[in-house]
Amino acid sequence: MKFKRKLYFYLSIGMAFMLIPLYLSIQSMKSTTEMIDFIVNEQIRLSELSYKLDNDIKINNSDVLTAIILNNKSTRINVQESFKNVKDDINQVDEFLKEIDFKHDKLVEKVDVIRRRVVGYEAVNQSINEALKSQNTEDIEDALLGFSKINKKFSEDTNGLLELVKSELEKDIYNLKITNSDMKLRIFLSFSGSFLIIIFSIYKLISLNTKVKIQLKRAEDAEKEQRYLKGELAKYNDDLEKEIEKKTEELHSKIYTNYISGLPNRNQLLLDMQEQNFLYMAILDIDKFQQFNDIYGEELGNTAIRMSADFISRSVPAENNMLYHITGDEFVIATQNKKLSKTDFITKIEELLEEYKHNEFRYEDKTFNLIMSAGLSFSGASKMLAYADMALKNAKKKNISLGIFEDDKKIEEEHIKIIECYNTLLRSFENNTIVSYFQPILPLSDKSKPRKYESLVRIIDDGKVIPPITFIDVAKKHRLYQKLTQVVIENTLSVIERYKVPCSINISVDDIISKSTLEFLYKKLDSFEYSNLITIELLETEDFQDYEDVLEFCKNIRSYGAKIALDDFGSGYSNFSHALNLPIDYIKIDASIISNIDRDKNSQVMVETIVDLARKMNVETIAEFVSSVEILETVTSLGVDYAQGFYIGKPEPITYYIK
Repeated sequence: MKFKRKLYFYLSIGMAFMLIPLYLSIQSMKSTTEMIDFIVNEQIRLSELSYKLDNDIKINNSDVLTAIILNNKSTRINVQESFKNVKDDINQVDEFLKEIDFKHDKLVEKVDVIRRRVVGYEAVNQSINEALKSQNTEDIEDALLGFSKINKKFSEDTNGLLELVKSELEKDIYNLKITNSDMKLRIFLSFSGSFLIIIFSIYKLISLNTKVKIQLKRAEDAEKEQRYLKGELAKYNDDLEKEIEKKTEELHSKIYTNYISGLPNRNQLLLDMQEQNFLYMAILDIDKFQQFNDIYGEELGNTAIRMSADFISRSVPAENNMLYHITGDEFVIATQNKKLSKTDFITKIEELLEEYKHNEFRYEDKTFNLIMSAGLSFSGASKMLAYADMALKNAKKKNISLGIFEDDKKIEEEHIKIIECYNTLLRSFENNTIVSYFQPILPLSDKSKPRKYESLVRIIDDGKVIPPITFIDVAKKHRLYQKLTQVVIENTLSVIERYKVPCSINISVDDIISKSTLEFLYKKLDSFEYSNLITIELLETEDFQDYEDVLEFCKNIRSYGAKIALDDFGSGYSNFSHALNLPIDYIKIDASIISNIDRDKNSQVMVETIVDLARKMNVETIAEFVSSVEILETVTSLGVDYAQGFYIGKPEPITYYIK
């Protein structure tokens, strides 16, 4: 583009310089033509008038001499007519000079002189006529003498006019030559300049053409390179598209496929529920799979999941059925089979559960059996999965293998309550409204011993006091239990430090196997000065599986100077084994024994046995659920060391008892 602009520029300059000589030539021709027209139309005409004036003067001179010689009337008339012609000539010259564009001061002056000369000439002619009439010789001689002088002057003036006209004509011709000469020079210079510019333009054109060729060659090379790069880019794009497609498939697989089983996951199920109309749905959950994982390890756990997925896949027909792996140990079967009735669907799920229960899974040198529970739903569209999950939780709660969502909304209402409880827990953690209430433990046999208190967790929400029975299970299921325990530990240690009163803290099996909870507790005890006022109550003793962990925990607690209490003693036969194998300081006799001890002899015998065993082990006893004076008197008479229950005192803020 730049080369084109330069080329057009130089060609424009060359054309301009070529047009200049042409223009000058035209102007020169025009000027020459005007000059010729002037010579032809004006100066020649002026010459004609000047010669005519000179000729008429000579005629008039001749007529005057004739009139003097002949002296008759006709000759005198001729003199007047010829003189009239002279005057007309003068007027014509004067009018001509006024009309033409060409002006010359000397010519105008000369005509004015001639005009004045005519006046004198006319006077002389008049004197001659009068002398001729009078026939006076002297007058005639005087008139002739004046006529001779004026005629000489007149002749000189007319000759001067002719000379001026001739001089102007020569001058114009000279100017015409000069003009032509100047024009030739200008034309020569112009053509020379044009020629040089054209030569320069041709040179630049050749130069530009060479550059253009070079640029074209570069452009051609660049185009080849571009075609090559385009090909490479197309190849790269193809490879990239394949890679993107591969990555997209991998991403889709990660998003919509369970990486352990290879089955569609929860995301795919939720997507399919929007696009398809499932008639029935079942959630299958492997019972106590977390314990299996803890015992055998994650690797074998994942293998068991894959084997379970393969087992279910073989058992579920592919036609009109979909199988999903939605969480670690949960699977979903969804069907669109309109020919399958609800009863048939329930029967097939029951058969699947039974076959799974009796199937032996083998991996390397290990053989194991697993059990599944199921929750079924037959309505709800977008809520079908939630309904099936509610049915599953209800089945586990009732300790049955199969639960079915009912349309009476009871399960849904329970599920809503669980959600509300979970939200209340979260809100309480955020607002620091999880508190500890304290229930007194009264010494019976030795009144000098201090009153103890059991720390019991509560939630204060919107002015209401919520007991733990409402939210403990929800906290465990939603992984908030450890956090809840830590808050209770904080609250209890704070009360002990402030009021210097002995308090007990409930610790469950879940707390003991929780590394974070133990680290938190040990860290608190490391810097706590009143560990001797702390008692740890072991809950859920029936669930003890590994004595080593529990035994180590008890030893660590007692190393701080704290005490250990075995809770709910007497509710199961394993309690006696725990009492014999664990380093404990207190036995808390279960409420099921104490609640009717004032009326039941067997309960009294049981308590007497427990008290006797405890004394022999140097362990103190605490009676729970003392709700009346009769029960209090009975446990006192049986030698129980402490009493706890609503008759002694309800759980209240510690300030209620301290003041």
